[in-house]
Amino acid sequence: MKHLILMRHASARPGADDRERPLSAAGAREVRAVGHALAALTERGFRPEQALVSPARRARETLSGMRRDLPSLAGVETDEALYLASAAQLLARLQRSSDETCQLLLVGHNPGLSELVHWLVGRADADVLRHAARGLVPAACAALRTPAARWRELEPGCAELVELVTPRLTTR
Repeated sequence: MKHLILMRHASARPGADDRERPLSAAGAREVRAVGHALAALTERGFRPEQALVSPARRARETLSGMRRDLPSLAGVETDEALYLASAAQLLARLQRSSDETCQLLLVGHNPGLSELVHWLVGRADADVLRHAARGLVPAACAALRTPAARWRELEPGCAELVELVTPRLTTR
């Protein structure tokens, strides 16, 4: 069984250089709120061991702001392929992950992340699905569980959306 948390970066300040946009003050608050909620997910078996993060500054700052809430996180890989990646590109990257890692956290961008959640989810609680259908707001996380033994087995409909965490909403 594999666990996957897909997270959209928190709100960023506007800027001409998209890759170097830092988090806004609101984004920093979003990270703190979601970090605490992610820490609570450990009770449901979510303990990410490895993080894959977009090289965009706002994505790296999002992860950095939550590190203390994720004590199980042993490694972080910044991957150029995640910058503004489509759902298909994100899925392909996840499928190349090491099977030695059972739990991953991916921090990236919309619309690819929201589309990937919709592709992967085969079942979920009705309330969770209703909120997920709106897409991932800044700093939102989708916690998914799949019976897949290998990351390359990820495919549309294979996962259960266990929880959707946002800065203002936690649903189960």
